[in-house]
Amino acid sequence: MSRYATNRVLWEVAADGDLAKQLKEVPEAALADRDLTDQEREALARTDIRELFQLGVHPFLLYNFALRLNGGFSMEWMASYLEQLKGLEVGDVTT
Repeated sequence: MSRYATNRVLWEVAADGDLAKQLKEVPEAALADRDLTDQEREALARTDIRELFQLGVHPFLLYNFALRLNGGFSMEWMASYLEQLKGLEVGDVTT
């Protein structure tokens, strides 16, 4: 698993609205030339929050990634985000 590369994508999407839009619209292009496994690439393309967490991404980066893709904070979004992570525990988050 290329955890660093996956965390890097999360950070870049959170910081760059254009990249976030590209990931939503054309995930293949947004993820091209990245050192990702097929599983990581697919989870990012689907923006599968639960799978990304289970792959060991950093929770802070995951939260900001999801927040950017949502377009900002709302109580409904937060409830949905937390529901996706329900029952999971933070593991080793070193890169």
